[in-house]
Amino acid sequence: MISPGFVAEILGAALIMALTGALVAWLLRKIARIGLVPSYALGIAVMTFVGAALYVSSQNGAVDYLNAWIKYAIGGVVGFLILYSTSRRSTSKT
Repeated sequence: MISPGFVAEILGAALIMALTGALVAWLLRKIARIGLVPSYALGIAVMTFVGAALYVSSQNGAVDYLNAWIKYAIGGVVGFLILYSTSRRSTSKT
């Protein structure tokens, strides 16, 4: 059974991934000509590695990197869905 603590960690990771992934996506769009949704995907992908590394370094070796990355990757998927559902995409008039 999934513990409430695990769900809370995933929701926290989703929030962090959505916020930091959107920030990295904004920077990517300023540097390169890239669309909104691909920049969100790249931003979140980059931040899963960075976020997991920061989490492991703050735990003084109590957590291994792979477990932290898996949690942040799951949170990244949820964060991407949040960003995708709230993004202002252009709709075609046809």
